[in-house]
Amino acid sequence: MRADRTAAAPVLQHVRYLIAQRPHLPVAAIARHAGVASSTLKSLLSDTRDGPGEERTVSPAIARRLLSLQLADLPCRERGYGGRSTDAAPAMHHVRALLAAHPALSQAAIARAAGMSPSTLAAALHDVAAGTPRRIQQAAAQQLLALAPDPLLTAAAVRRSDTTELQPVIDHLHALQLRYDRASCAFIARTAGVNPSTLASALMDHSRNPRRGIHVAVGRRLLALDELPPPACPRRTQVTDTGLLRRLRALCAAGWTLEDIGAAGNISAKTLTAFATTHHPRSTPALRGSVLAAWEELAHRPGPSTAARRRAQAKRWAPPLAWDNETIDDSTVSPSGIRHPSHQSPWNPDLLHHELGFLTRLGLSKAQALKRLGLGTQRAHRILTHPALAA
Repeated sequence: MRADRTAAAPVLQHVRYLIAQRPHLPVAAIARHAGVASSTLKSLLSDTRDGPGEERTVSPAIARRLLSLQLADLPCRERGYGGRSTDAAPAMHHVRALLAAHPALSQAAIARAAGMSPSTLAAALHDVAAGTPRRIQQAAAQQLLALAPDPLLTAAAVRRSDTTELQPVIDHLHALQLRYDRASCAFIARTAGVNPSTLASALMDHSRNPRRGIHVAVGRRLLALDELPPPACPRRTQVTDTGLLRRLRALCAAGWTLEDIGAAGNISAKTLTAFATTHHPRSTPALRGSVLAAWEELAHRPGPSTAARRRAQAKRWAPPLAWDNETIDDSTVSPSGIRHPSHQSPWNPDLLHHELGFLTRLGLSKAQALKRLGLGTQRAHRILTHPALAA
């Protein structure tokens, strides 16, 4: 038998006695009152059904908690399922003294060592400090009063044997988020088959104490994740906030409302509105991925909203076909096939040929192209044949 393990037989004998005396009480309730995970106790009982209990061992901490659990500590029908309790004040004063003398200790560490939930201990400390009468289970009070600082400090300083360094996992998370848009920690955790709250809790603990690690199996799953599925999408480093704003406006010019764009990109119209109306817009990875996804889905077809199209025309927003994928993110490039009265550059044959060629390649007739450019047939003819008289 390993030195850090103890025989399970006495523990099982005691637990079976408690179960026999409280047949209506779930095993999970017994485990909870002992401060032991219900899965641990159920596994202990299940493993010994097919073989002698002497073959099974448990940790000394679990054995101590189960053996110290008395029948009077468990709820029963006759007492309304109430347990044996005692005044919490002496135990809480002891806890306060431990916390004051050893700042490195946390309430959660003390609660775990006594087999209590951290929230129960925190509530008891608060009530006693406020002078409110408070009672706690007698077994928990005895375990709190028996706590000594040295073992607690040692346990807080030593990482659990089933954990590993968290910093490599954090670095890997950041690398994935740099490679992918819309790659939140929760999405990465779900993709790796990890509970998002488990990862969030580990990251929070690490921020408070860098020595805190993460479970080996959880860390291995996260580190093994190299590719992310949709809705995460590979980050395009050349995409700018200017380009995103142009894409939004172009989709509106094509007849799509912000609600339509938000639905296509799985983002709220309120978020899109806030981005589009900010004086100096700054995008987030989630917004960038959403706008790009909506652009891929909607830019090649007209939208149903005449109001959105009319509003965009009044604001002189260029439609999708006026932009090239290679230049839409360049703030120095203007849309093709669009001329505004504020642009005072004079027409010349080369410029007009370029604009007409672009628009006709998009499927417009020459008359439609001239209307788009704000030119009449006679003036276009003068520009092409007599550029000096065109002004």
